[in-house]
Amino acid sequence: MNRQLVHTKLDYKNRINTVIDFIDENLDEELSLDFLSELAFFSPFHFHRVFRLITGETPNSFIFRKRIEKIASILLVGTDESLNDLALRYGFSNGNSFSRAFKKYYGVNPSEYKENFSKIGVEVLTYEKYICSINHIKNTCDERKCRD
Repeated sequence: MNRQLVHTKLDYKNRINTVIDFIDENLDEELSLDFLSELAFFSPFHFHRVFRLITGETPNSFIFRKRIEKIASILLVGTDESLNDLALRYGFSNGNSFSRAFKKYYGVNPSEYKENFSKIGVEVLTYEKYICSINHIKNTCDERKCRD
């Protein structure tokens, strides 16, 4: 394979990964095609094509999916925020439009989703328990490094 072609493919993947990281960190912000394409140093048309080629999804469908998954993870962990407020924060016009999208994606409405996971014995993970778990994993890995 041509070295220039390999370099170009790697460059394109790195640019798209930069955009994906940005999207993941800013799901509660307005994410326009023009802005994301500028972030990747592509024209909007070329960005759309490259993004879809690399991820298998259009930028809008990717963002839509990530927002639904983000709200699903918040519901599992637990929140005092209403479903409507979560929906509005993550770019849905209202709680009903979010619930329809959620049901289409997961096959159940958000309250059923939360209820089903708690019924199968999945422990609801609080923020504190999550951090303790991550710290335990990190400390275990650090101890292994010291032994090796």
